[in-house]
Parts: sequence; structure tokens; C-alpha cells
Amino acid sequence: MTNTILSEGADTLITSHFRQGQLPWQVEKAISIAPEGEMRDMLLLSLLTNYAYALPAMRMYHGFPHHVYGPELMTMVLAPAASGKGIMNYAKQLLQGIENEYGEFIFLPANTSSAALMSYLQMLKGRGIMMATEIDTLSKALGSSTGGFSDVLRCMFEHETISKLRKNHEEFIEITDPHFAVLISGTYNQLKPLIKSRENGLMSRFACYVVKQTQDFDDRVWLDAEEDTVPQDIALYEQLGHELSLRYGWMRKAKHSCYFYLTDAQRKTITRMFRAMYDIYRKSFGNEFDSILKRMPVIMKRIGMILTGLRMDMSQPLPERMVCSEDDFETMLLIGHKLLMHSAMMFQMLPENKDAAPGEIGHTLIQRQFFDMLPADFTKQDTVKQAEVLGIAKSTMEDWLKKYSQSSHIEHIAHGKYRKFDFKIVS
Repeated sequence: MTNTILSEGADTLITSHFRQGQLPWQVEKAISIAPEGEMRDMLLLSLLTNYAYALPAMRMYHGFPHHVYGPELMTMVLAPAASGKGIMNYAKQLLQGIENEYGEFIFLPANTSSAALMSYLQMLKGRGIMMATEIDTLSKALGSSTGGFSDVLRCMFEHETISKLRKNHEEFIEITDPHFAVLISGTYNQLKPLIKSRENGLMSRFACYVVKQTQDFDDRVWLDAEEDTVPQDIALYEQLGHELSLRYGWMRKAKHSCYFYLTDAQRKTITRMFRAMYDIYRKSFGNEFDSILKRMPVIMKRIGMILTGLRMDMSQPLPERMVCSEDDFETMLLIGHKLLMHSAMMFQMLPENKDAAPGEIGHTLIQRQFFDMLPADFTKQDTVKQAEVLGIAKSTMEDWLKKYSQSSHIEHIAHGKYRKFDFKIVS
């Protein structure tokens, strides 16, 4: 059976599905500056990543035994060159009010060493945002002799204590309960140097978004200077940043946390969704996709927590608990569903598990599509045509054909002629 999770034309857009008034007003206004489609999606994910910093009192319980999480996200966007990734920088402007009002140092460069990162985290009491518009910057830092802080990023996702002993200075640094966000973007070929294989657990901690290769030409490049809307955009973001600064101060003054909860009905709905999703994605991508499936609920609930925090009435004392509204629950379900699709796209860009059993058919979606779309009896020319349709290199197709023959999934019945056997793909 052909799997259609990521079939050609699959709808992977996020913001185009929102109803007017579904999002908190701050978010709705902020994303309005971007054209509809993938640029607006990129801006939304960037905004959510930065909004979390301004909601320091928000918390939630998740898992068994219960673990306490904050709203911080780790977000990664892959897109072709000149595809509008620069729109993500608008999100940074939202926090300028907090930086100016409270004199806080929020943003850390990705081009840093492990020692420098630990020093900054200690100085900032474990809070901040790492931003990089080129993934290569982070890849080089993680791979350098003075970098090596991939373990730190993993700990940040779970708010686990980070400890480092600096031998040269005989200095012990320990950061408890770190709340740190990451926002990075880059091109497709920058992914593998950062995440070298599907077994790398770092990818499952990211909210992933992949911009498609084919994009329409943006006619706005022809606008004259007087028609440019950037000044209005800046004014809007200054206004939104001021509101966010007030919200940050309101939460910072509170002497307690505000815990985010789902209703019983919402928990049942999200449980049903993930049971269905787990079966679908696991059959398509195998065990290696498990970590992504298991961490996506945390990412989704963090998004729900951010949306809830933005809606709270600042004229009232900070409550000790808030239940997710139906609008925000619908939003986090939609975003989670779409992020799984994008994670699957990114997952397929990574090298497969080299330890697969001999003769086992690879369980990537593209291989399944290639095999399923072949007729029961086919010729070598049929495989060439099918490879062209799916954008598979001829040498890759020939390699797959050879493996399928060796594993008895197809029979080579004559020169250039083959027959498929009834089989079950290992997943």
C-alpha cells in the first residue's frame, strides 16, 4: 500500500489553516506582516520560540514520573537560498523592549565554545536564546575542539542540570534548571554536518520546518522605496514588544509559577491522535523515528503553554494554574500534526541506519513509493521511468533493484524483466 503522508502535493502549511481570531491577538498581528504561506509559517515558529523568554513563570507537568517543563522551544528551519528565511529575524525585535527595560542580555551567538557558553549560561542564570541564521555556524561550533556542547543542548531541552569542570582554571560550573531556547535556520546541505544520522537524538528535540524547493517568484522585489512597508512593520513590532515587556515584568514579579493543564477531554483527544500517528509514522519510518514521536507531545504542549501565557489578563494576579482554551488546543494540535510531517521530510534527508539487517528493504518513504508504484510485472524501462517521476538518480534505482533481487522481494525472470513477490516491508 502506498503511504501518502508526504505524497506529492501534501499540505504541509500551518498558518493557512488558522481561523481569524483563533490565535492570541499578539500572534495574529505579528504574523500579519509576512505573506501567506511558508514565510508566514517561518515567522510564526520564530515568534513562538522568542515569546517563551517573556513567559518565565509558565510551567507544565509531563510524563511519568512527572517532569516539570518550561515553555522554551528548540526550532530549526531548512530552506533553499533566497527563500525568505530573513523574516525570522523580526521575532528578535520583540524582545528588544525587555533588553532595554531590564538591561538583560538575551541572545547568544551560535559561534561559541563550550567554555564560553557555560560562562554565559552561568551569568544569565540558565536563561537565554541562541540564534543562528546559518546552521553551519552551530555545526562548526559543535564540531570544533573547543566546542562540543551537543550534550548541553540536549540537557537544555529537558531542563537538566548542566555541570562542567574546566581543567585549566580548575573551575566547576553547575547550572540547575536551565531554560534556554534555540532558533536556527539554514539550507538543506547544512543539515548533515549538524545531525549526521537518523540515530542522532538532537533532531528529535527540535521543532522542524522544511521549506519546499519550488517557490513562486516574489513580485514585491519590484516595489519602490516609498511603497516599502518596513517602517510600519517596525512600528508594529515596537508596540508588540512593549506589551511583551509588560507581560514579562508582570510574570517576573510573581512569587510562584503558573502551571499549564489540558482538560480531560483534550487529553483523550491528543492521546487518540498520537496513537494513530505513532502507527502511521512507525510503519513508514521504522524504530528510528520513535524519539521524534515521543518528544513531539512535549513540543506541542509547550506551544499550548506559550499561547496560554500570552492570553492571560495582566490586570489580575498571576494564577497558579491555567487550563488550555479550545482555540489554543486546536492550534497546538494543528501545529503538532504539521511539524511531524516536516520532521519526516527532514528525517529522510539524513543517512539511513548502516546496521540494517542484510537484504532488508530500506524503509524510507521514497523507497516504499518507488516499489509500490511498480506493477506486478515490470521491465527495466518501467523502473527508469518511475525513478524519473520520483526524482531518484538512475544509479540509486539500480542499486535498489539489485538489493530487492537479492532479498527475494522481486524475481529477475528474463533479461530486463522482473516480477514482484507478495511481501511485507520490515519496519
